Amino acid sequence: MEKDIIFEPLEFRNLTLKNRIFRSNISGRFDNYDGSGNQARINWEEKFARGGVGAIVSSFTPVQIRGRILPNYATIDRDDRIPFWRKVGEKVHEYDCKFLMQLSHSGRQRDVGGVENLHNKGLSSTSETESFHGLECQAMTRKEIKEMIQAFADGARRAREAGLDGVELHSANGYLITQFLSSGINDRKDEYGGSLENRARFLLEIIQGIRKEVGNDFHLQAKISAVEYNDAVIPWDKPGNTLEDSIQICKWVEEAGADALHISTGSLFPHPLNPPGEFPQDEASRWYEIMLKSGIYTFRNYLLFRYRFLFPIFLFLWNRVYRKGWTQPIIGKDVQD
Repeated sequence: MEKDIIFEPLEFRNLTLKNRIFRSNISGRFDNYDGSGNQARINWEEKFARGGVGAIVSSFTPVQIRGRILPNYATIDRDDRIPFWRKVGEKVHEYDCKFLMQLSHSGRQRDVGGVENLHNKGLSSTSETESFHGLECQAMTRKEIKEMIQAFADGARRAREAGLDGVELHSANGYLITQFLSSGINDRKDEYGGSLENRARFLLEIIQGIRKEVGNDFHLQAKISAVEYNDAVIPWDKPGNTLEDSIQICKWVEEAGADALHISTGSLFPHPLNPPGEFPQDEASRWYEIMLKSGIYTFRNYLLFRYRFLFPIFLFLWNRVYRKGWTQPIIGKDVQD
C-alpha cells in the first residue's frame, strides 16, 4: 500500500521534518504571571510531540512584556527566559519533533489593558483606538520601531540559543505586524505607512534584523493573513488588505529571507475560522446567546463592544430574559428547584 504523502518527510531550506503534520500555534495560558514558563507548558507541548506531529509552533510568544494579549503567556523578552525554552525544546526533541517559536507582539490588539503595563497605551502603527475592546494605543515613533525590530531579532537569537529549530513571525490576525501591513489600520504618513511597500517595510526590516542576528541557516517563517477583513462589519469600515495585497507581501517576505509561509485569515472579527471540535455548536447557541462577554465573537457582541450606546438596549433585554434561576445562563441547562 502506497504511503500517504502526509507522512513523508518535508524539507525546507534549513529544516527537515519527519512528516508534514504541524501543530499550529495554540493559545495556551499555562505559564506564570511574570512571563516565565512552568512544567505545565512542557507537559502540554510533550503531548503533541508524543502523538507524532512533525513540528510544533509555540503559542503566542511576546518579544516584550508589553506585547502580551493576556497574562500567563511565557515570553522571550530577555535572556533569562532561555533555559526554560531549552527544556521545552529538549522534551519535544525526544520524540523526533521540531519546535518553532512564534515571535509575537500584540500591539493595540489586547484582551486586557493593564497586565503589567500599568495601563500604558498599546504600541501600534496608529493612535486610533482598537475597535473591539476599545483599548487605547499610540503610534510608534521611529525610535520605538527600531527598538521593536531589535526585540524581534533578539527573540530569534534567544530561540536559537535555546536549541529550538526555528521561529515564526506572527504577522497575521490583527496583531502588531498586521497593524503595520494593514491598509485599514495603518494611517502613518512616514516611510512606514501609505503604499503597500511602505506598510510592509516594518515586517521586512524585522526579517532582515533576524537574519543579521542569527544568520541565514536558521529556519524562519512568517504567518500572514491572506484576507484581512479588519473587523469590518459595516459598509464604511475599511476591510484592510486583499488577497492580491497579501500575495505581493508574501513575495517580498520570501525575497527578504523567509524559508516558509503560514497562511491564515481574519482578525478579531470574524475570528480566524477553526473547526468546532468537541464543543457542540447547538449548545453554544443555547447558552452563549444570552451572554455578553463570551469567548465566541458573535455579531451582536461585536456591535455591543464597539457601539457603547447599545448597552442600555442589552441591559433592557438581559433583565427580561426568562430563566429558572440566575445560574441558568452560565451552566447552560435547566436549573432544578
